[in-house]
Amino acid sequence: MGVHGFGAGSAVTDARRVYGAETRFGRRATVGPSYFLVGAVLILAVGFVLRLWNLGAASLWTDEVLTALRAQAPFRESLKSLMSAGNQTPLYFWSLRLLPNSTETLLRLPSALLGLLGIALLMAVVWRFYHDREMALWAGALLAVNPFHVWLSRTARPYAMVFALSLTITWAFFELWHGQRTRRMWIVFTLASLTAYATHFTTAALLGAQAMLFAFAWLAERRLRPWFQHWLAAQVVAAVPALVWTFVVLTQLNKEVTQWIARPELRDIPLTLWNMALGYSGAFEWYLVPGLMIVTLGLVFGVSYAVGDYRRDEHNFYWLWLFVGPLTFTFLLSTLIVSIYVDRYFMVFLPALLVLIIQGWYRFSPQTWRVALGLIVVTSAYTVLFSFYDGSFRREDWPDAAAYVAEHVQPGDAVLLERDNTYEAFTRYYAQTAPYLAGEDDVQAVRLVMLAEMPDPDVLAQQADRLWVIYRNPNEDVHRLGVMPDFDPFDPHLTTLGEWLSTRRGQVQEIRAFNGLKVLLLDPDGE
Repeated sequence: MGVHGFGAGSAVTDARRVYGAETRFGRRATVGPSYFLVGAVLILAVGFVLRLWNLGAASLWTDEVLTALRAQAPFRESLKSLMSAGNQTPLYFWSLRLLPNSTETLLRLPSALLGLLGIALLMAVVWRFYHDREMALWAGALLAVNPFHVWLSRTARPYAMVFALSLTITWAFFELWHGQRTRRMWIVFTLASLTAYATHFTTAALLGAQAMLFAFAWLAERRLRPWFQHWLAAQVVAAVPALVWTFVVLTQLNKEVTQWIARPELRDIPLTLWNMALGYSGAFEWYLVPGLMIVTLGLVFGVSYAVGDYRRDEHNFYWLWLFVGPLTFTFLLSTLIVSIYVDRYFMVFLPALLVLIIQGWYRFSPQTWRVALGLIVVTSAYTVLFSFYDGSFRREDWPDAAAYVAEHVQPGDAVLLERDNTYEAFTRYYAQTAPYLAGEDDVQAVRLVMLAEMPDPDVLAQQADRLWVIYRNPNEDVHRLGVMPDFDPFDPHLTTLGEWLSTRRGQVQEIRAFNGLKVLLLDPDGE
């Protein structure tokens, strides 16, 4: 077979070939190098603004507070935090220790810059694979305003890094696939894979997609077999650090680690695609209808073309497996064994999702697919800008909550928090505003206590003149990335803290609501 089938033993012979030329789809290249350069710069500029605008405005949310702890605390404490979580690899968090990280902006800046790099890499990879500059620009435009990618690029978590690594490994793999098996390329592929596996466990999906290409090409191309052995050796080397870390964690893992992720239902799959393509906020608005229809049709067409053309186009076949494989595996695992179904864990296949949507529409006339893709861009941009306007991108408002308590707290008061993650978040901002902390002044000391460490919270209430309760929103959503829906702090079915509060409603003197949490003031002597 030729280069663009499963015969992968020969190098690319016609680098100037336009993918989908007039002999196949009735299309010619319409974008020249100068136009492409200007378009790419504009797209990167938009992506830069959306990812860095007011980057430190929102307080760190609970998971980001853990990132701050692992980046800023002494190494032993950082290691303890990672080991107690059990489901996270250390590379991203420890890399932040080498960079300035004293503020919210500095903690998030690496992710924002990696998000920008992801836009450039997606355009470069699409151009390299399909030799179509306009397709590359549309891919970059879709990603630049993609709410899912924008939000995670503004978050001090490893997901923007996962996206960039996914594209880097994909590019290196196909360079090897097409015959460019130089020592330098093997080093790039192995190091990128090692970095990815040590950054997040979900990047194993890349290995799975590559393996599926080998599985389907094995009988068609005997020359694959010698370099398959080299590929397998590279994967073993790349996996060693992640496997060693996993072994150490499993021997030390706390058996009482909580599992907050609900088992998914079939409806969660379309919600995941909605979130990753257009951004999901929990509300269905009329303006989303065209975008959802376009995304759905594009994905259906793109998947069908990838299946039908798998012998001629290994790139789309790879995107298909990178998309379908982890989504199916994670859903079945979460349904049958233990749930790990969270949308942000799927960042590894976001490039595949976007390319398959573009490929699905690119079979139509230019007038049709330009309008379709343009509507996705407009809908996504509106979603991002509106979240900035209404403040819903601020998931948890710890600074204002901590400042309010610090302003109104009195000697003899106590502060009750549910568990260690809320304790770390509250004390981080309380220390910045409070005139005194627990233990610093015998007269004005305020006790900060975790409910999880108190067998009987009533004892604390008896010892304190007043009791401040910091209640983080217990609603967890595997899809939403911004502010969560409101909650009733007296609902006994939500958490242990809610159950405790439900019997003390008469003692509550005041309730203050902030994004993502509520502050309640209790008088223990009340009814």
